[in-house]
Amino acid sequence: MSTIQFGIRLDKKEKQELDDNAKQIGLTAATAVKMLISQFNHDKGFSYPVNRKETDTSDTNLPSEVEKAIVIAKAEELGLIKDSSIKVDNLDDWKKRWTEN
Repeated sequence: MSTIQFGIRLDKKEKQELDDNAKQIGLTAATAVKMLISQFNHDKGFSYPVNRKETDTSDTNLPSEVEKAIVIAKAEELGLIKDSSIKVDNLDDWKKRWTEN
């Protein structure tokens, strides 16, 4: 199979985030992008909704616990309340926590 070089422009912060996030799951940035392209081609597009409209959960009849979790997550994201997420230092240990019973 012949290959071609494909280039994109990113700002430094985006590139650093890409490198860091890929490394945390054992990939290079190039491999992560190749995986995205491969999945995109397989699905003939994105496998999730891509649009400009904000998701409106007001009419979805979600359980109150889920609605509360959404509000808390958004408040944490906006820095309105302290982030309550659990910090994961070792992904393998975290996986074991959920896969070993």
